[in-house]
Amino acid sequence: MRYKLACFDLDGTLLNTLGGLTRSLNAARRMNNLAPQTEEQVTTFINNGVVKMIERSLAADPGDYSSELKERFLKDFAAYYNSHVLEETRPYNGMMEALMRLKADGMKLACITNKNDEPAQKLIKHFFPDIFDYVKGSVEGVERKPSPEPIEKCLYSLGIENSDTVYVGDTEVDIMTAVNSGIDSISCTWGYRSRRFLVENGALFICTEPVDLRNLMR
Repeated sequence: MRYKLACFDLDGTLLNTLGGLTRSLNAARRMNNLAPQTEEQVTTFINNGVVKMIERSLAADPGDYSSELKERFLKDFAAYYNSHVLEETRPYNGMMEALMRLKADGMKLACITNKNDEPAQKLIKHFFPDIFDYVKGSVEGVERKPSPEPIEKCLYSLGIENSDTVYVGDTEVDIMTAVNSGIDSISCTWGYRSRRFLVENGALFICTEPVDLRNLMR
């Protein structure tokens, strides 16, 4: 294999979490007397962490929102989502098989996501038990993607060089993360951005089915 380590994004790459995120977001919106939003809208809010998602959700409403509303919304969303994190969420078809093939080839696997660390750990443990060598979500004191810091911490922990690493993701943030970290990237089209959008944002390698990941890493 060309690489020793494959790092994966979570939402839109390993798991289809859109239904669960939309449900939780709308639960928090109801708690704050706001109208529900569609999955199509929520898709555009995802991938820079929960704070940015909440800010984008509120910004889509007419008028300005207060800092008090934002803080209350964040707490309501986090409480609901952490209690319902497994609902309306599933691995993409063929993903488990693709991961098992990479492990059989001797590759290490990591999940590095802007999702908060607590729900990220729960999701990986539930859907991919004993598959990943390293899992890290957003934590206080560590910059989020597209900063290279989460990747650098992963490489240090596993003792692997940048040149032996590839990042798999579904958005422009993932492409930027790989560039900023000095590693290769593969962009997948089954997630939350279109093939055209990914190419326009600098994607070099495109994967349309999880089963094809192994061939792209050879």
